Amino acid sequence: MSRLFVLLLLGAMAVTGSSCGGDSADPEPPPPPTTTTTPGPEPPPPQQRGVVLRLDRDTASPGQTPELTIENRTEHRLEYGVAYRLELRTDDGWRWVNRDSAFVLILKTLEPGGRDREEIALPGDLRRGRYRIVKSFTVATSRREIRADVEFFVP
Repeated sequence: MSRLFVLLLLGAMAVTGSSCGGDSADPEPPPPPTTTTTPGPEPPPPQQRGVVLRLDRDTASPGQTPELTIENRTEHRLEYGVAYRLELRTDDGWRWVNRDSAFVLILKTLEPGGRDREEIALPGDLRRGRYRIVKSFTVATSRREIRADVEFFVP
């Protein structure tokens, strides 16, 4: 029910109640107006907020160039560069494997709800295992850092 309909209904009830004569009993008070909101898009679940990274494949071979999609699901403009960490899962945790890689320093921005794509050039000497790509983003207004990652497998 819309708010306008409720108000019109209450107004009609008030007019009808006052025009009925002959009954000296106090009329029953109208129900309190109900507040309704127009449904909007549902916010994403908490695990899907922030920055989401996706690769165009779950398995990649050494030397391939998978495409990384970056999606800004925050309410803020993000700043970031093309640099990324490539990490290998070991028994002791994640090990940074592209520590000596060089990246150009380019400032990129991504507005709320925006998407960007980057090519990730994988080294030719990767060994079999589970890897992840880790990127850092800065919230433009607060300078707070956000990290996001996506995993893939090298057979």
